[in-house]
Amino acid sequence: MKHAKVQNADYFKTYLTLLMDHRECSLQEAIDFMVTSYFCNNIELFGHKPKQQFELAIRQLSA
Repeated sequence: MKHAKVQNADYFKTYLTLLMDHRECSLQEAIDFMVTSYFCNNIELFGHKPKQQFELAIRQLSA
């Protein structure tokens, strides 16, 4: 999967929230799923900015 545009923290928060709701899973389980499926087990696959935005989304959801 190629991502032409860098996704922002809001995108990742929405994605994680949808995963948690749909799969009835914890935040950590949603994170693990995204790292596996979206990032292909390589959090830096799409560069520094997407990784940074993903981590920001996680911090915001954890608060």
